[in-house]
Amino acid sequence: MFGVVMMSLRRVLYGCLATLLCCAAALAQTQEAALDALAAQLDQLQSMTARFSQTVWSEEGDPLQSAEGQMAVKRGNRLRWEIESPYAYLIVTDGATLWRYDADLEQAVVQPFRGELADTPALIFSSDRTTLAEHYRIEAEQGRTGSWFLLTPRGEQALFRTLRVQFADGAVTRLELIDELDQRTEIRFHDVQANPALDDQLFTFEPPADADVIRDGIDSGI
Repeated sequence: MFGVVMMSLRRVLYGCLATLLCCAAALAQTQEAALDALAAQLDQLQSMTARFSQTVWSEEGDPLQSAEGQMAVKRGNRLRWEIESPYAYLIVTDGATLWRYDADLEQAVVQPFRGELADTPALIFSSDRTTLAEHYRIEAEQGRTGSWFLLTPRGEQALFRTLRVQFADGAVTRLELIDELDQRTEIRFHDVQANPALDDQLFTFEPPADADVIRDGIDSGI
């Protein structure tokens, strides 16, 4: 009797393990398909410009902060993210050096750009398949207003827990980020221009003469 029970338990255990392995394989295939689909969307973008509206929501769903501005991104990890209202703030990188400039404080911070997509999520628009696979686990979702991709950073030090990207009619329309405090940042894009000719000078920055410049991990020669 005992032997029969043990045999039954083994069969149940083997069945559970087989089911788990099948689920893991199916999940891996699903994530691989999502990666392929997102990479195919982004492969069409060599550069992009847009205006954006950005809202931060609390965990309870209350609006905390809103801003508007314009952005430009180009292959080679080049990004210009410029908030114009209700305050002036600029993030710009040429793929080697990253600048942050607060016009109200007249303060600029400069540091080497380390290529961490999880810290600069807008650079996803200039990413390729290999870079996406290295930095994110990716799932695909189909919504009523377009296709969504859910990206979860692989690194433990990322500034957000999840990132969702929406495409509609072949264009990027929205980003949504959930941070470690469960605050949600929603960024909506409009006036999107795909593959405009962008001068590399757009992604450089010269701080005003009277600005306080903080150099983080970079020598004073810059």
